[in-house]
Parts: sequence; C-alpha cells; structure tokens
Amino acid sequence: MDWWRGSWGLRQFTRWFGIICRMKEHGKIGVKRVVEAMLFVIVLAFGWRYPYLAYCLFLNVAVGLVGAFRHGGRHGCGNFCPRGAFYSFLPDTGRKIPSALLSKKTSLFVMVALVGALYAIMRPASIREWGLLFYVMIVVTTAVGLVGWLVFNRYFWCAVCPMGKIYKMINPGKSGIRVADSCVRCGLCSRACPFGFSPPGDAKGGVFRNADCLLCRRCVMRCPKHALSIESGR
Repeated sequence: MDWWRGSWGLRQFTRWFGIICRMKEHGKIGVKRVVEAMLFVIVLAFGWRYPYLAYCLFLNVAVGLVGAFRHGGRHGCGNFCPRGAFYSFLPDTGRKIPSALLSKKTSLFVMVALVGALYAIMRPASIREWGLLFYVMIVVTTAVGLVGWLVFNRYFWCAVCPMGKIYKMINPGKSGIRVADSCVRCGLCSRACPFGFSPPGDAKGGVFRNADCLLCRRCVMRCPKHALSIESGR
C-alpha cells in the first residue's frame, strides 16, 4: 500500500468522492451530475501531474455550444457543466447573486486578462505546457468561485463565467420554463433559483424565458404543485 500512501492525488480523489456523496441534496441530484462533478475533481486532483487532462475544458465548451444551439442559451451550463455540477454539491448559503454580475463585458474582460497574464508569466512552448496553463486557469477560477460561494452563493462562478455569457447569446429564449395554471405563486421557485428569478412573475404567455436562465430544473423540482416544466424550443 506504499503507492497509495504516497499518492496525494488518489487520496484527495477519495476524500472528495466521500464529501460529494454525502452532500447529495435530498436525493434530487442524479447520477449524471455526480459523475460530472467527479470528472471535475479528477482534473483538479491530477491535472498538476497530467496537464493534458486540462484539455477537457474544450470538450466542456463543445458540449455547452451543442446545448446552446439545440436548446438555446445556457442549457449546457445547468445540465452538463462539470464545474457547475461540482459547485451544486456545496452547501447553499441562501444568498442571492447580484444581477450586476451577470454583465457580459466584465466576465469576458476578466477571462482575457487572466489568460494574457498567465501566458506572460508561464510562456508555454509545448502542448504539455499549454495544458499546464489551462490547468492553472481552472484552479484560479475555481478558487474565485469558492470565494464567491462564501460571499454570495455556490453558483457565483456560474453568474460570472465568460463561456456562459457566450452561450446566452446563442438562440436566447429558445427554451423556457412553462408555468401551468395550477401555480399558486408561493415563491419557492424563486428561492430555489441560483439567480433569484421568478418564473411565475416574469412569464409571458405562460412561459418564462431569460437568456441567463441555466434551465437547471431546480425551480421545477422545488415546485410543490408541479406547475413548472421545461419547454424546449419555440
């Protein structure tokens, strides 16, 4: 067992696996989200030693783009993003994220500045070194997201994510949250929403559409009257 005791990455992987399994929310986060979160943990745990793992971020971007073109907006963020799945297992602070953080210009500027700064410092000259740069970028942005969780809530990074800002410009409003007549306007959906959106209050023609909506189904699962559902496509 010497190999196990000497492997920091494997020990951290096991530790986080236990934490994530214990923090499943009322059994409503499925196996898919657990797997996605574990993939993200694997990259964090082993990426420093195997920088090629960091190239998974491009696969994540591709999946996000497919979700945007098929369903519109940030569907991929709320349903397939490994980082988003990882944050979903953190304890909920109950605080809402300021709407100002959903601004596109700020997020895109921060990402360009971060990549530029890392390039100037690390000067990657090979595929492996570029992978290490991407890994450092993942670690830094994850740390920012964790600080944002402590100050606001666990979906802080989802609010400021530059790729999310790009996705929201693709087929915005194609999908939405349908509000049935059985809705009693109890407000539980708004409290469950990471961004504090209120589908019943902002719905038009019985459907709530917002380019920043993650279509994560948290409001749908929280509704006691089953009055909310995902409407995909116009």
